[in-house]
Amino acid sequence: MSTLNTANPGLVQEIYTSRMLGASGAVYGVLLAFAYLFPNIPLQFLFIPVPVKAKYMIGGFILIEIYMSLSRPGDSVAHLAHVGGALFGYLLLKFWRIRKGIY
Repeated sequence: MSTLNTANPGLVQEIYTSRMLGASGAVYGVLLAFAYLFPNIPLQFLFIPVPVKAKYMIGGFILIEIYMSLSRPGDSVAHLAHVGGALFGYLLLKFWRIRKGIY
């Protein structure tokens, strides 16, 4: 069953110590920009039919990522990259001088 571990144990170690690349940080930047520009738009999950304002749902996503980065380090998910993407999205809105609540 564990032929991967016995065949090349260095490969498994390399999977957990290699660098990661993805676009999830950019997705969090877009989510934060949406919550910033449209804070009172009701959103809901597909299977939970309870509408929640965008500012609370996306803020909750970011808080969950911060909690997960502190409570489960080394779980092969770059939680702080998500938070960094959200921060970059906020800074980009400020740099472009896009005003809050005009939409």
